[in-house]
Amino acid sequence: MKIFSKLVYLMMASFLVCSSLPLTVSAESPRVQEPAYAKWGRLAVFETGKRYPDYDIVDYLYVGRTTAPNEDIVERFKLWIKKGSSEKGVIITITLTPGGVFKNISFQETTR
Repeated sequence: MKIFSKLVYLMMASFLVCSSLPLTVSAESPRVQEPAYAKWGRLAVFETGKRYPDYDIVDYLYVGRTTAPNEDIVERFKLWIKKGSSEKGVIITITLTPGGVFKNISFQETTR
């Protein structure tokens, strides 16, 4: 009987200790893969900031990817910039070689 009571006492003690510990659930969050255009989006934002240093970038849109007749890859972005009460859009066109190497970047201002 002594062994049984010691066993019950030990089980109760371990239950009390375990129930007083905080319960944590650790689950690895799935890795979110960056879209293919993200690298060029960062370049578009960086170069727009250099070209319009007095403006704040207030919005960003990935317009899309096209292929030029010469097989170059063309990535387009539209950024909305603001300085005081002055606002305008800037369309950024990044041209890449067919292998994905940067060729050039151009900017076109737009009202909307």
